[in-house]
Amino acid sequence: MIITKIERQKKNSIRRSIFLDGSFAFGVSEDIFVRFALFDGKEIDENEKIEIENAELEHSVKSLALKFRSYRPRSKKEIVEYLHKKGFDEPLISKAVEYLEFLKLLDDEEFARMVCRDKLHLKPVGKQVMKQILLKKGVNSSIIQKTLSEFYSAELENELAMKEASKKMKRIASLPPLTIKRRLYEHLMRRGYESSTCRTIVNQLVK
Repeated sequence: MIITKIERQKKNSIRRSIFLDGSFAFGVSEDIFVRFALFDGKEIDENEKIEIENAELEHSVKSLALKFRSYRPRSKKEIVEYLHKKGFDEPLISKAVEYLEFLKLLDDEEFARMVCRDKLHLKPVGKQVMKQILLKKGVNSSIIQKTLSEFYSAELENELAMKEASKKMKRIASLPPLTIKRRLYEHLMRRGYESSTCRTIVNQLVK
């Protein structure tokens, strides 16, 4: 087979359409075009054609993963699930994950730390809710345990719970004391604080 024409694609000028023996054969990115040194008149056999097409597919999956990661940090599970939904198979997904790890753009430990930092800064929650947030994002249990131990202490949980309960109490201060206690306790539990912490804070605020 002979490359009889190469032209830039109208919708994406950094991609090229490759024609073999007068007919369109496949499109390639700039990287693949350069890597395989494609040019008019070059002869390629069927095996080379398959190799080029496979390389282009791998490149496309890596580029898609990189674009998805560029919007915000992701966990490994988020990347894998996204590529699965796009219909790619395990070997291609694994190569894309390895590519992002090589670029230092995929690290579940650092991702978990970032989630904790951001959540504690913007809208603090207790340890139990933070654990569920990280589990939902696909971070494994050992990393979650390590991360929570870095960010949470009994003192911090008490401090956060007290601030949360104090804000809540201003909105329900006119209610009977027993109702205030119940609502404060339920609110703190929903925010992920330990039951013992919830009881202590509620008893401190409502005499």
